[in-house]
Amino acid sequence: MSENKARRAGYAAANVAVNVAVNAAVVAMLVTSAGWLLTGCNASTASPAEAAQQAPGKPAAEAQDRGMVRLEPASVKMLAIDTVAPANGARLAWAPAQVAFVEDKTAAVSLPVAARVVSVSAHVGDAVKAGDVLATLVSPDALRTRHELAAARGARDVAAVEVRRQQTMSDTGVGTDVDLRAAQARLRESAQELSRASGTVALLGSGDGDRILLRAPRAGVIAERKAQVGASMEAGSALFTIGDQGAMNVVAQVFESDLQGIDVGSPVQVEVQQLPRPLSGKVRHLGATLDKDSRRASVVVDLDQQNPALRAGMQVRVGVQMSATRDLMIPVTAVLIKDESRSVVFVQRSDTEFEARTVQLGRPAHGMVPVMGGLQPGEKIVVKGGLLLDGAANQLL
Repeated sequence: MSENKARRAGYAAANVAVNVAVNAAVVAMLVTSAGWLLTGCNASTASPAEAAQQAPGKPAAEAQDRGMVRLEPASVKMLAIDTVAPANGARLAWAPAQVAFVEDKTAAVSLPVAARVVSVSAHVGDAVKAGDVLATLVSPDALRTRHELAAARGARDVAAVEVRRQQTMSDTGVGTDVDLRAAQARLRESAQELSRASGTVALLGSGDGDRILLRAPRAGVIAERKAQVGASMEAGSALFTIGDQGAMNVVAQVFESDLQGIDVGSPVQVEVQQLPRPLSGKVRHLGATLDKDSRRASVVVDLDQQNPALRAGMQVRVGVQMSATRDLMIPVTAVLIKDESRSVVFVQRSDTEFEARTVQLGRPAHGMVPVMGGLQPGEKIVVKGGLLLDGAANQLL
């Protein structure tokens, strides 16, 4: 009897164990089915872009916690990544510039009297020697001035004869001392008038009568010509400008925001399209005024060595070395704007992971922006292609 009870108790325990196992299997199947249903619902309601991101093997960005974004290796190749340079590093401020003659090595050829141009012998770019005829002009004032010179010379000669006559009369006791002194005074006045007339005629240059031969005062190259055949020129008009081909400098137009970092003597690189290597120089002068439209100031650069290939008027590009700055500088293309107020830079944490880092910025200028906080020197950041990591952001500029 006791044996039958024991057998029945064993059967009951076995049935309980079987029921527990079956129930556990059923629960697991229900959970699994629910998971597949939820997955199916999510997939059915997801947008095509989200579905593409969830599909395995696609090169789309996958958002992670803590602002981390992971890319497929193929997508990383579409980004431009650069290292944040240390602060206090000097940078170059680039500006357009033009080759020009050194001001102290140029000469203006002007007219002392009003005249009319008859012929022109020199043109822009011509090499001339000192004394070469540049133009021929006619002037009534020149004719009158030369006549005045002849009259002054005659008056001086007459006054000199009179002084000698009065001196002879005074020596023989016939003349008076008053007449002698008067004759000497007239001689001094006539001599002064002759000197004035001679100086005026000397300004006219060579020529006779009403003709003026305008000659080069020095050797060089004709940099500017305003003389036109038949044109009437006023007294003081500059008809030609002659420059020294071996004395060239560069005049750059620099933005006002860069002027504070430029000093007299700052090193300069001059890029000339016609030359294989840049030229070197130093800042000689900083302009004191700004152009009201371009907001630029002139910066004159002295070249360390002259180059015969340079011509006045050439368009070149200069890079002026700025004073060291205390701020980190990054390209503006690296900065994204989130929520219309937050500046974000993507920092590379590993080969395929990037962190969206909030940074504090200064005022951008010429493609660069100072970083006041949020980045450290040596960190690698995305400088181009940041919108691939966050399509909801906006570019800074």
